[in-house]
Amino acid sequence: MRRRQVLALGAGLVTLAAGCGSATGSRKLASTSLSMMVPGPYGGEADRLARSLTGAAERDGLVGRLRVVDRPARAALAEFTRARRADQVLLAEPALVCTVPPVRQATAFAGTTPLARLCGQWEVLVVPAASRLATFGAFADAMRRDPARVAVGGRAEGGVDHLLFGMLAQSLGVDARTLHYVAYPTSAEAVTALAGGRVAAALGGHAGVRDRVRTGELHALAVSSPDRIQGVRAPTLLECDVHLSCADWRGLLGSADLPDEDRAALSGLCHDVAESARWTELCARDGWTPLYLEGEDFRQWLRVETARLGRALGDLGLRV
Repeated sequence: MRRRQVLALGAGLVTLAAGCGSATGSRKLASTSLSMMVPGPYGGEADRLARSLTGAAERDGLVGRLRVVDRPARAALAEFTRARRADQVLLAEPALVCTVPPVRQATAFAGTTPLARLCGQWEVLVVPAASRLATFGAFADAMRRDPARVAVGGRAEGGVDHLLFGMLAQSLGVDARTLHYVAYPTSAEAVTALAGGRVAAALGGHAGVRDRVRTGELHALAVSSPDRIQGVRAPTLLECDVHLSCADWRGLLGSADLPDEDRAALSGLCHDVAESARWTELCARDGWTPLYLEGEDFRQWLRVETARLGRALGDLGLRV
């Protein structure tokens, strides 16, 4: 019979199955109820991903219950860090950096315990099929000549589309404050604006544009991944001599000062979800790429990434 350990987590008791055959020795929160705070509205992109993650964790018996709590994006990080609940995790994303004051943007997640980066969605720069900007080189030349005349659409101001546009401009030697960026609630609306001629190009997650790229309605100029994306006939930014890669990543953070046992249990849950065949299938279906990174490696990566995003926000002249 397997030995069981009982761990106090927050206000309740968590039964942990020790061992479980995992290569990392992770434990399963087999009978625990946790909550996951998600920035954004019910039915939004983050909410849909969170519910996919929840389904994978619960159906594979990795957690007793994982309840999704949707909070306004601008309030989620501050509310989570204030609560300091050991039985709650936060679904983190790049846009959260924009929700803290500029002086804190480089250390936006300092009041949390990084658990794991789970997945990401690579960005695609697209234009209409008949656009005169037929290559990334043509787009770059137009940006250098007169960036204010090249309207680029994407999702929310300060989100990953906007941040990537700013970093791309800086890499091309263009002042990010001169850019003409048009924000839309979703990638679908940005693509609609592109088709209607209201913007010259659009940046969006792979999942949001892949179908129209596949049908030939849109032409992909470049992708933000280190390697080419299967099914998208476009070079990487690195191949275009722009030394930049960027993903719309998602990770899980715990509260600050978690006891070692709680941190190990939550990290084990992240590991087991990432190893789940169900989670891999859901990512493939929804256009997400597994980008698992855990422990100290994730903590160090998050520190560097947060500082990079904070600089990009400053270059764009954005303020909370």
